[in-house]
Amino acid sequence: MEDSSDLSSSNARRTIVDLLRRGKSKARFMTEVYASLTRSGVVPEAADGALKQLEAEGAVMIRDHFCADPHLAGADLRVVALIENATGEDAQLSAIRAIDEAWNKWLNEYLANHRCG
Repeated sequence: MEDSSDLSSSNARRTIVDLLRRGKSKARFMTEVYASLTRSGVVPEAADGALKQLEAEGAVMIRDHFCADPHLAGADLRVVALIENATGEDAQLSAIRAIDEAWNKWLNEYLANHRCG
């Protein structure tokens, strides 16, 4: 019989994988992942543990990004993607591409709309 922490971790892992498989974008900012998990009733500690497990197993890739804008100091700019070989190409390369696409789209929109001053 599993204890409640095992069930919570299993639920968090399943929710993360479902989220990353859903929709057009195959990569999400960590803030999106956390918000979705919170709406699903997954506590942040379970989310962190589940993400660490998925990353250690090679199921997801998490890449950290940086933007020198002082308004983003302390912002969580990590992006996560599934590592799965659904398209016939290298799974890690596909994850990197998905992460880069999500990051570049966000950064372009941010820079186009943000004015310091």
